Amino acid sequence: MKRSLLLLSPLLLTLATGAKGCKPKDQQDVVVDDQIDIAPPSVTLQVAGIEPGYGTANRSFSAEVFGSGFARGAQVQIGSSTLNGVTFIGESVLDVAIPPLAVGSYDVTVINPDGKRASLRNGLRLQEAAPPAGPPCPAVTVYFDFDSYTVKPESRTQLDSFAACVRNADAQVRVEGHCDDRGTTEYNLALGQRRADAVNRYMTGLGVPKTRVQAVSYGEERPASTGSGDDAWAKNRRAEISASR
Repeated sequence: MKRSLLLLSPLLLTLATGAKGCKPKDQQDVVVDDQIDIAPPSVTLQVAGIEPGYGTANRSFSAEVFGSGFARGAQVQIGSSTLNGVTFIGESVLDVAIPPLAVGSYDVTVINPDGKRASLRNGLRLQEAAPPAGPPCPAVTVYFDFDSYTVKPESRTQLDSFAACVRNADAQVRVEGHCDDRGTTEYNLALGQRRADAVNRYMTGLGVPKTRVQAVSYGEERPASTGSGDDAWAKNRRAEISASR
């Protein structure tokens, strides 16, 4: 029995020592290096756009160039022209002053002080200035019989020409109905409105959109002639039609 105990003693010592000095695999010491440096992402020089991207030829205007990697002191070229007025706002924005240039499409190029450059092909387009607006359609006055709001045949030729002008000019129309001073104020206001509405209907029948015509009545309040008698009354029974842009 003593011999058995002696034989077991080295085995027990080995097991005790191993149990004390070993760790399971999932409990191994982990070494953490908190000194790892991560390099910042590199910024690529590029031109993404210019605002406004359209302009009028032969006129100067201000614009902003957008992109990334812009450096203080960067130059900007529009086509082959190097701009004088360049203001560094940040790495992604430059303020520029566009000089008068001819009609055409232009590359927008940014050149950093280190010589690196990037371009946006046909980034800026310059167009001819719109021609100045011509004179508005000449005003027209049509006349009515006593106590009538029927458009006379002789007035239709004037209205036909006026409507054609208005359609081509994309103009707004104002129709004012008027009366002579016979009758009550209320009656003349209503009659003036019927005259303006009659002209309005005639013009919309010729293709002038209803949304572009305003019909109002002044009754007897704005006479063309301050006299009395048939001649003066005939001048006051009218509708005045004008156009504006």
